[in-house]
Amino acid sequence: MIVKRQIFNVLCSDKSQINCVVTLFRKNMSTDSQVLREIFHKSIEVIQPQRLIKNEVKLCQHHLTVRDQTYELNKPCYIVGFGKAVYGMAVELEQVLGQHLKRGIVNVPVGIFEKFERVTDSKIEYVEGAKDNLPDEQALNGAKMIKDLVDNIQDDLLFVLVSGGGSALLPLPIPPITLKEKQNLIRNLAKRGADINEMNCIRKRISIMKGGGLAELAYPCRVVCLVLSDIIGDPLDFIASGPTIPNTDSREMALAILKKYHLYNEIPISIKNVIDKEKDGTQCPVVNGEYEHVKTYVIGNNKIATEAAKQEAINKGFQSAIISTQIDGDVEKISKIYAELARNIDIAINDNSNKGKLRVFLETFSYDLRVEERFVQELLDMDFNKKMCLIFAGEPTVVVKGTGKGGRNQQLALAFSIEVNKLGIKAADISFLSCGTDGIDGPTDAAGAVAISDFLEHTKNINPQLYLENNDAYSFYQKFRGGKDLVKIGHTGTNVMDLHLMIIHPKNT
Repeated sequence: MIVKRQIFNVLCSDKSQINCVVTLFRKNMSTDSQVLREIFHKSIEVIQPQRLIKNEVKLCQHHLTVRDQTYELNKPCYIVGFGKAVYGMAVELEQVLGQHLKRGIVNVPVGIFEKFERVTDSKIEYVEGAKDNLPDEQALNGAKMIKDLVDNIQDDLLFVLVSGGGSALLPLPIPPITLKEKQNLIRNLAKRGADINEMNCIRKRISIMKGGGLAELAYPCRVVCLVLSDIIGDPLDFIASGPTIPNTDSREMALAILKKYHLYNEIPISIKNVIDKEKDGTQCPVVNGEYEHVKTYVIGNNKIATEAAKQEAINKGFQSAIISTQIDGDVEKISKIYAELARNIDIAINDNSNKGKLRVFLETFSYDLRVEERFVQELLDMDFNKKMCLIFAGEPTVVVKGTGKGGRNQQLALAFSIEVNKLGIKAADISFLSCGTDGIDGPTDAAGAVAISDFLEHTKNINPQLYLENNDAYSFYQKFRGGKDLVKIGHTGTNVMDLHLMIIHPKNT
């Protein structure tokens, strides 16, 4: 709206140009690339943590209701939290608890207060840390503060707020492991393609508060854990490395992961000794795989975001279907599958009888995409002569082989652009967006990027393949079309993994 107002301020004295400006402005706003951004923004809006807390937590006099459970507030309440989305959760929860809250410590990512105003007169102390989503000294200090607080409460009520990025914001390695040793190990796992579940398995083995450690420190205090999930399937023992969930991962599992990525012989003796040693058994009662004194609620996940994306696409006149909310695996492979899907739909646009081939394609790759049959049928029932928006979500990985700058979403968008332009798609224009819902993709200021099917027309003086192979997608997009295909929105204050949106726009419409 600011841009629009500035255009009119400059040209308002020349009425002959106003209609031209309006037409140009509307044309630009209506492009599929812009529509993808608008759909993405709508998805972010519905998973804002304040909104989710309001939906789940209600206070009536001295009784607090969390979904289907009521807690009598006759003792002080405390809050601890860690993750990319916990600032909004904490602010809203403090509003709900009011005078019942005694104190809180919440670890948030560096840069969050550049986007969101810091609350004043709060009983919660906010600690910034984990720049670029890597554990650092600031996050370590915040973790120590959380441990000290939890160690000193008794039969009170403790709220634990957890979201994606929580692992990096709760780094308290088991002695004698140092933070630097832990940083190096996690960084090497990421570079070699370990997925989030594998990294969290290692984190739980070498951390004081992960893998149920926080809940055990809090015992016998009652604990209410509110979770915004950033992992496929919402496995509570893996989100932020499961600080309030008993760790069922074996020592052998951690060792197997280190050996899989050829790291066991590279790690320091301190880490080897901790992983090799069996942990002492818990003193807390465990019932059906959960601590008896802990109640956990998943208040948000990527299914909420994808449903919002679908509805927004429909509102904008698109046919829309959620194909999968469980995308994982290597970005290189996922980009090829997405491009082949676009090609199969392009073929079916020319000849509806080819829908059968599309079904065969989807069934062939149903395991890789984790596609449900109902989603397949929803796609096949569409009118392929009308524009459609396909929605995917999850968290793929990148095997880092180069020295460039980027993130998995930018890497995926660039890889998809290259692949889809190899396939001779003629019946439709293809636009694709891959973005992290946290607003930050790798060590960059972008959430991700947009890909277009006429990509090669704009790359005459730049070789995209070289950038892709060097894991330098950010540098590519800075040069390509003046950087306008990078999606830059800053910290969103939330995190439910990544969204991938594909618009297929038949040229005959």
